[in-house]
Amino acid sequence: MFVPGCKCLMWMLLLASIILMVSPAKSAIYPFGSKVLSNDSDIGRPLFPLPVETTVAFWDIGTPGYDEEDPVYLHIGPSASGTTNANDVRLTFFANVSPGSKVTFLDSDMNRPIKQLPSVISFLDIHGSRAYDLNDPVYLHHIDRIDHSEHPDLDCYDDSENSADMMTGFSERLPYRGREISSPGLGIALFTDNYKLFISDKILDKKPRKIGEMRGLCIEMVRGLKADYYHVLGTWLIKIQPCQMVAEGSSRDDESAGCRWEDSSALLIQTNDIRLSSMGNLTAGTKVTNFDDDQNKLVAWPPFASFLGPDTDTNRVGYFDVNGNGIYDYEDDVYMNVPAGMSKGIVTVNNVRLSGPI
Repeated sequence: MFVPGCKCLMWMLLLASIILMVSPAKSAIYPFGSKVLSNDSDIGRPLFPLPVETTVAFWDIGTPGYDEEDPVYLHIGPSASGTTNANDVRLTFFANVSPGSKVTFLDSDMNRPIKQLPSVISFLDIHGSRAYDLNDPVYLHHIDRIDHSEHPDLDCYDDSENSADMMTGFSERLPYRGREISSPGLGIALFTDNYKLFISDKILDKKPRKIGEMRGLCIEMVRGLKADYYHVLGTWLIKIQPCQMVAEGSSRDDESAGCRWEDSSALLIQTNDIRLSSMGNLTAGTKVTNFDDDQNKLVAWPPFASFLGPDTDTNRVGYFDVNGNGIYDYEDDVYMNVPAGMSKGIVTVNNVRLSGPI
């Protein structure tokens, strides 16, 4: 029996099915800096590596050198002229555009001169679990090493074999002036001059130990689970030397573990580091300023990704090819793929979105 309009309805349904099958995927609707949750629509997306020349760079728009005014970019691919490219991702606010947006040919920051920003992507281990958790904030942490050759008056000694190492790595840090904190994974290194250093670590020996002198000023060390904390009495100079275990699961108290020490005075979150995810009421894309709650806290090591010249490692940063054209372009979403999915290169829970909706 023929039903009026039935044939027309069937054609409409067929056409809709065809449109759904051939319609390309859409860019994610989630904001920059948000973390992927189990029910999000982008779970399971395949990710592809960014060009090997990808780095982090800043546009020096004011006082020479990187500072709070300079916009920062995930600079995709090579740039022969040393300028911003189309589809570079803004990691900070710029003018009236938000972090996570991409540079286009008509934008005022297109083709602007940029400089590489030596930096790493790491996280703050808030709960002291030693693992990257859903609530742990992620940072772009710029490496600002102190060149001891510029400070010849920093002279110190120590009776140990590594006395030469004591001459490098000190930097000024504001002392902690808040209340005592009783929370797992957090602590305060207290020195005999009442200098307090707020740290994301467990203090193993609360009594400071004298290990040398610098220009007649005593250098003390407080031992932590993750690192040793050095302080020059009467100053704001500190140095942190984390202990990296060579055997997974070994304890620092295990003498057979074989610690390998690194000069890592720059492992503290510092001014102008960039939040890649929110930290309390401090939003993604903002820069750390003096006296922020997360300033001077120790970032986890090793980092998720590094942008340190020859040591650049972006294997865990990938993009979803939204339009399926096989190259990174404007519509594609960028992710920090940690932890990796069931197989590497799949969006999974706790990945950080490094680009926003378009």
